[in-house]
Amino acid sequence: MARTSSRLPLVALAVLVLGLSAALAWRLTVSDEPDRRIELEAASAPANLGAVAAAPPAPIELSPPRDPNANGGDRSATALVETSVAWPVKVELELVRAANLPKAKDAPAMGSGATARLRGRLMVREGGVAGKLTFTGGANAGRVLPTNERGEFGAIDLYPGVAEVRVDAGGFESIREVRLRSGQQEELNISYDLPGQLWGEVFDRDGKGLEGVDVELDGRHVKTDETGVFHFGATAGGDAVQLILRKDGFATQCHRIAVAAGRVTERGRYAYTLLPAARLEISLGARVGSREDPVVILLPEVMGMSRSYPWHRVSPARVKPGATLKLDDLPSGRVAVRVFHGGAKANPENGIAFLEPGQTETYRVEFEPAPALVGFVQDKDGRRIEGARVVCEAPDRTGATLQYLRGMPDLLESEIVPSFPVGASEARTDFNGEFALASYPEFGDVRYVWAESPDGKLWGARSVRSNDATVQIVVAPVDAGRSTVRIVFPGRNQGLPVVASLGGRPREEVILAADAPLELEGLAPGTWRLRASWNGRSLLRGGQMEFELSGEEAIDLPLPEGAILGQDADTLLRAGRPVPARLLGTGR
Repeated sequence: MARTSSRLPLVALAVLVLGLSAALAWRLTVSDEPDRRIELEAASAPANLGAVAAAPPAPIELSPPRDPNANGGDRSATALVETSVAWPVKVELELVRAANLPKAKDAPAMGSGATARLRGRLMVREGGVAGKLTFTGGANAGRVLPTNERGEFGAIDLYPGVAEVRVDAGGFESIREVRLRSGQQEELNISYDLPGQLWGEVFDRDGKGLEGVDVELDGRHVKTDETGVFHFGATAGGDAVQLILRKDGFATQCHRIAVAAGRVTERGRYAYTLLPAARLEISLGARVGSREDPVVILLPEVMGMSRSYPWHRVSPARVKPGATLKLDDLPSGRVAVRVFHGGAKANPENGIAFLEPGQTETYRVEFEPAPALVGFVQDKDGRRIEGARVVCEAPDRTGATLQYLRGMPDLLESEIVPSFPVGASEARTDFNGEFALASYPEFGDVRYVWAESPDGKLWGARSVRSNDATVQIVVAPVDAGRSTVRIVFPGRNQGLPVVASLGGRPREEVILAADAPLELEGLAPGTWRLRASWNGRSLLRGGQMEFELSGEEAIDLPLPEGAILGQDADTLLRAGRPVPARLLGTGR
């Protein structure tokens, strides 16, 4: 008791100073009746689908929500709502099935394979930093995950497989790999506070140091010196940092290495031998079928857990008919070459190229007419849409790709595999709004076709069967979502900290006044799933609830006693929370 009482005057003085500062800021910046709503606006229809509605998905850019206790966006008002609750209520909303999506009878829903989850945080100076993650390799290529102001990010609707992501954290950049698994959550946390140093060496096959090798580590580049030594002075720590070695005449190498935060990796730990490169020239025949250029996908014939070449940097490749794709930095071995062209069949569609060091292998592909899904895109007034993006995709894109590749159970655990056209093919409409797409009926009876106008303001979708040869897509203005979920926490007489997330993306923490509900606005109609917890304890029986949303939905969430009465001063200080003046010297 004597120790506790001796600290109280100092604590009281500190809190008094903070209180006076907050009061002054309030008088200068806050109006009498701040807006108490959180706007979690919905994006366009494809963005609501997450990675489902794209091949590759279009980047998603969502602006941050408004502070429910701020006037004109002034976040200082949040501090005015007094609370002794140490831990926030966490509210998670997930769109299970959007009402505007087509649903075929006796078939999985559109995007049913996008069940992998990712979350994490970017940190600088022991605090979060706002930024974004962009998927640059894998089935989710093109997807963008913005962070909130604390550097937190997340998504619940990603396609499984190894992915490459480029991280932009307020001036800091990284390139990392993440292994996404169906129905599971992966963590990716990057701190730039304690960078590590790394030394390495590169040799030729005679053991001589190679000068001038371009070494890429975590997105940064250096050159080896005359003895083949390279050095990175500051690299953010991690256990899946990408290292790529390039030099003319040699096969490019790719490795995943560990960088210890705040430590120096001494010379000799990482030593590599570059081998002479093999060359591959893939020549395509004349155009047949679709106006879209064929897609060439290269992967090693036999894939293992140890990846030595960055195939995702050269594949998939769009190649014009009659042109030749030339690659001059490949490793020796057997490479699977797959070529896809809408409205045509590649001959061969799937072949093997034998690559030898110092040699050039030529590979010729011809095209033959094949059945195609043709159609046109128009608005509700009958006007044809030129330049519309049209995607025909299987309900489970990853499943269709694995079926095409005959299983290969290790595929999604080893290589960065792109989105295959058998899972999702894409085209643009011509001047008359017409398009032609391959539907690959041998890999499923049902496909979903969706179209988006060039400006992204019009969108439409429908299902097709394997025996359908033509399809008409009618696009209409995108409904940004007009539905609202109002969550009421009854029995409160003080502020309540709340952190809400939509589709796995966390929002900024807010403190709700005693009489204020949590309002989540701008939501799309459909089936939603709600999870809520406080201090690790679920607030819902069974851990979650699903409900149909169309218009407005009110939900009562009773709180445990600790989230109503709050915690004592010591607990608040340990949690990093300000201590209300009424608790000073009271023991609570």
